[in-house]
Amino acid sequence: MAIKLTPGNLYFIRDIDYLTGDIGKYVKIGIVTNERTTEERIKNHQTGNPRGIYPVAEVTDVPFVERLETHLHYDHNEHWVTGEWFLLNDKEVKSIVAQAEHLKAQQLFHKPIIERVLLTLDKALSNGKIKKANKQSLALEQQLIQLKGEINVLKVKIELSKFVFYTLLGANGSIEGVLRIKYAPGKFDFDKKAFEVAHPALYKKYTLPRPNAFKHNFNYTHSSSYSLSTIDPALHTSVKALGATSYSAAQLSGTVKRTKKMEQLHLDHLKLLKELKLKEYEQEQLEYELKALVGLYDGIEGICTWKRFYSPQSPEFNEAEFKKAHPKLHASFLTTPPKEVFTMDIEKCRPYKPK
Repeated sequence: MAIKLTPGNLYFIRDIDYLTGDIGKYVKIGIVTNERTTEERIKNHQTGNPRGIYPVAEVTDVPFVERLETHLHYDHNEHWVTGEWFLLNDKEVKSIVAQAEHLKAQQLFHKPIIERVLLTLDKALSNGKIKKANKQSLALEQQLIQLKGEINVLKVKIELSKFVFYTLLGANGSIEGVLRIKYAPGKFDFDKKAFEVAHPALYKKYTLPRPNAFKHNFNYTHSSSYSLSTIDPALHTSVKALGATSYSAAQLSGTVKRTKKMEQLHLDHLKLLKELKLKEYEQEQLEYELKALVGLYDGIEGICTWKRFYSPQSPEFNEAEFKKAHPKLHASFLTTPPKEVFTMDIEKCRPYKPK
């Protein structure tokens, strides 16, 4: 996902008990954008809060403030309690503020390249030519291949970690404070093929032309170099051997009591997630640098392709317009709901006191 080019301020706030003067042990790491101020945000937090809210620190004029915030949240997820609140002492806060200032300086350094790629190159047609590789592009490729391999390993380790939780969950829907199974009921689908057969003229009427689509696909030439089967065959075999997971709506009300073992597994999972996110951010920055070297070319010989072009689109049945005009007829071609959707949602923070 492309970095959001949103400037703003990063703030750190605590609370205090009005009656006793006791300082709260939690710190909120949040942001303000769109010309709002930290003072305004604090006033919002103060409304309805019986404890006083006050600022601890602020990092101002951050070029990509949302990225800085998420970077810090994941990097310190072992202290993450809930929402944007972290269990931190003053020394830890001071260290994170210094880290935030360092990351801001990095953003300012990389800002010209990122903006050039996202605002200019990514929206321009490429010239149909392939650029010759040089030392800089070859060095970037090697860094990216190494990094993408590490990312693939981490993704699989996270999948293996999730499967351990799946076995611990049993016939229940949650482990207190650690995870829960999210349920999405099935939705009705419109049977387009059946409708076309039954009402060909009407189908044709609502099959409308579409504008050409702008394509900007970025691909690596040596993608097999960082595939899991190449870099870690044993791990690749392990994940392939995992059994299928399945859930039912009936199990959602069951809860497993959290144990010390589960807490340690959760902490280990969070460490994997942190490492993955930080490596993905590093990969993204290196790709901006590589794309800047590609410039308006179709790619760099033996390294990557980045073709940007307009692709003609075939006419497509416009279900929304048809439904608006013929709601009853549309309803008559709805299929039975598809299979219910269940997903395991592991907490990205630790909203509990360790045993």
